[in-house]
Amino acid sequence: MTLKPDASYLSLISLLIGLITLAPGIFTLIFPGKAVTCLKLFPRSIWAGRVLSTICLIWSVLWICLIPLGPLLFLRQFMWLLLPISILAVWFFIPELLACRSIGGLLVLLPAPMLSSAAWHPSPFRYLVIVYAYAMCIAGMFYIASPWRLRNRISLLCSKPDILKITAIFSSVFGIILVLLSLTVYKI
Repeated sequence: MTLKPDASYLSLISLLIGLITLAPGIFTLIFPGKAVTCLKLFPRSIWAGRVLSTICLIWSVLWICLIPLGPLLFLRQFMWLLLPISILAVWFFIPELLACRSIGGLLVLLPAPMLSSAAWHPSPFRYLVIVYAYAMCIAGMFYIASPWRLRNRISLLCSKPDILKITAIFSSVFGIILVLLSLTVYKI
């Protein structure tokens, strides 16, 4: 089993990331009122935080079980035993802005397959995915360390409809570009 895809997976990964980027933009453009309501509720949403943090922790354990650990290899056998304990610990000891931290976790985890698949792809358009992956990773690190930054950005978007609309348009256009590249240029 490997979590490191090669260049042939860039099309699929770009399609998935494009759809993930496109969906909130389209939703916000079609239903701006509902989008603002969802955005306002998201940072303190208990179940969104729990679901997203569980996904992040499972993904992290998968990575730990597959990477070479050298002298710490013996820890690998305990990872699946520690997973439920760590999930419950995160749920109950870090409930404050857990959804924002979990988005940060996803933004740190998602770039790994993106970068692995884009690294050796022959197209110069691969740099679009590479730059996006690094931007996601940097944003993710900030949101893990200081989740109030994401909450503040969400508050700014909700208080200024023009900025929300511009962000939704940008998200939609960028998602469409990634989907189109996945269906044309990234095919091997």
